[in-house]
Amino acid sequence: MPSARKTYPRYFTYNRRPVVFVEAPGGDLDCVACSAQSGGFVRAMRYIAEIDFNHDADIEQLTFEEFVPAVEMYRARARLGEGAVKALYETMVGLEETAEQERRPLSAEERALIRSLSKRTHPLFEEYLRGQGRDGTPPPVPAALRIAQVFDSIDPDGTPHYDRPPVPEHEREQLLRYLQEAPIVLAARGYDTDRLDPAHPAEVPLTYHTNGVWIWPGAVHYYLRVHGVPPEPRLVGYASAANFRLGEVDEETRAEAVATITRPADPAPAP
Repeated sequence: MPSARKTYPRYFTYNRRPVVFVEAPGGDLDCVACSAQSGGFVRAMRYIAEIDFNHDADIEQLTFEEFVPAVEMYRARARLGEGAVKALYETMVGLEETAEQERRPLSAEERALIRSLSKRTHPLFEEYLRGQGRDGTPPPVPAALRIAQVFDSIDPDGTPHYDRPPVPEHEREQLLRYLQEAPIVLAARGYDTDRLDPAHPAEVPLTYHTNGVWIWPGAVHYYLRVHGVPPEPRLVGYASAANFRLGEVDEETRAEAVATITRPADPAPAP
């Protein structure tokens, strides 16, 4: 299973088709794929589940530098481009077709030539797409880990408030499992008091979980389970888009999550 990463986009080829997981405005997970008709990137949400869980497909996760030649070869195979770009694409496809006819893999020299040619074709075709009003290859963008809040606000007397859409009933149990089973990156001994029912025994966990993109207190799971308090809608949307499946979270990301949780809050602006 792919590792959760704190940097988006994430780049893949799915049966040689270039696919990108991107972070949509608001923090939700989105997915785009290269179109064989236009060479631009179009929305293709089905690949989120396909890439994570279809083990029969030929799937590779790539760096951006590795992804660009894959995009250009896909465009070349689709016979796209005009003028000089089309001629370069024909050269790239010719190298691949010759190797296939000879029943051999591309040589190191041929792969290096394709990479070199793709550095020339990619900016030219991306400029063409912009002129057509189409979306090109999503560039890598660092994304900070987000912390989901348990409530929207808390009064000075400790009374919490929230105004969020309810979790769909058919997703509730899957979301509860997702929130609870995500890796714990920080924990304290004991339990906190239930802010919505102070007379209830203290059972609110003093933990923080992460999926590699979002961080949330264990209290988010508790208040949804016990009181039906919905988590932040963007966290719910992210989990739902991933079909409530958790990827692995590497040690670097876990350390960044701890640093994010323990980082001092910015001082309030002076009046």
